[in-house]
Amino acid sequence: MSITFPRKFAIGGVPVTNIKEGLKSLSRTNDPGSFVGLRSVFPTLIHGSHALEIAGLLGLLDDERSDLTPTGRAVAHSRSVVKTELTKARAILDQLLERFVAINADPDRLISINRVYLYGSVMRGDPLVGDIDLDIEASRGPAYANDLQGYLRDCLTFVRRFAPNYVPPVYMAESDKAMDYLAFGQRRAPILTGAMINVRNLSTIPAPCQLIYTIQNGVEMNAPILTTHPDYDPAIETSHEIPHLASIEVPKFGIPEPVDARFIAKFHPSGRIAAHDFASPTSNLLARLLRLHEQQSSTLKVHVSGDTLDPAFAKRGGLTDDLRPKGTIVLTVETDRSELRSFMKIERRVATIDGTLTIDLKVCDLATLQRRRTDDAHADCLAVVAATIHMADRFHAVALNQAGSNYPIEATVTTASSVPDTIGPLIQQFGSKISRSLDP
Repeated sequence: MSITFPRKFAIGGVPVTNIKEGLKSLSRTNDPGSFVGLRSVFPTLIHGSHALEIAGLLGLLDDERSDLTPTGRAVAHSRSVVKTELTKARAILDQLLERFVAINADPDRLISINRVYLYGSVMRGDPLVGDIDLDIEASRGPAYANDLQGYLRDCLTFVRRFAPNYVPPVYMAESDKAMDYLAFGQRRAPILTGAMINVRNLSTIPAPCQLIYTIQNGVEMNAPILTTHPDYDPAIETSHEIPHLASIEVPKFGIPEPVDARFIAKFHPSGRIAAHDFASPTSNLLARLLRLHEQQSSTLKVHVSGDTLDPAFAKRGGLTDDLRPKGTIVLTVETDRSELRSFMKIERRVATIDGTLTIDLKVCDLATLQRRRTDDAHADCLAVVAATIHMADRFHAVALNQAGSNYPIEATVTTASSVPDTIGPLIQQFGSKISRSLDP
């Protein structure tokens, strides 16, 4: 019983298939940078950052964003399917149970269908279902109770009616293949993907079920719903790494927070920003803007705590106060082969003001060390990065707002009195260019 989603299903504007691929990448590397930087899925780091935030809001990531929660693992292995109306699903289930009745009516049958437990959305009576989850218990037919070799021989003969060249890959594989053909026919209906014969995975999880068929009493669709399978034992540890979940609750999104600013550095521990990571080389607007304003090769970094700041910056009073990934951050730029260092401290907030969702970026401080005025090239580079982070906050807020309260939206850039007046309009100018390069 696994999570299934309708085709093209999206959460917060992000297709579930994209979230799945990001989760799989993170699970392999334990690095959130591999999620946001998955170029085969996300056009830019801004798209990847928004998807990572959605995964966090859904409870799919641990607190450090370096591993998946049990729900995250379930979503990573979920399937996107075409949902089927309950009436159609029940009709297919009725046909399957009739098939089981016919199998058991034959005294010379190859197999017996002993019990069938129903789980999931069909049992609950959901209007739309992804697949039919069944735990089917089967055994050798009565004529073969004491003749295992004869049973395997006849299983192989039966299977070769449909697959003349079939050779069992392991011992008794012909039994599993024969049971599958007899129970479901030569081509199993897609909606029966969740029906398992003698696998017993479902019986090991604490999930409600319904005994809808027994060989003694036949079909009982009105049988009581059990809290768990009768064989379920919570003391027994199972080796299933993928949790069995029937559904995932999508919360109602409230006022969003700014995104984790470390996305711009792909969560590199040093905070170093590699412009070529922002998007593919042909559409990398961030890299083009930076090249336009860089006079020499420079090192750009984002800092969400004082731990990664060069000691030279730490002397600046108040620079490291109140830093956090989704709030106030510091951007730095250092020109190679020189002592020229500049920084920009920015405060980010998302709030509702007079019924409008406001995404605000405030430049609190900007300076070049050991100079009376800020280096223009450095200021331009820092403004480009600030604009990119601001647009990521806006992109995330707009998507969640559309999925939630749908407030009017305003993105603002303000500056402290000590910051040159030209910086605010410059960030807005760069932000406008970046915004146009993003998908609507």
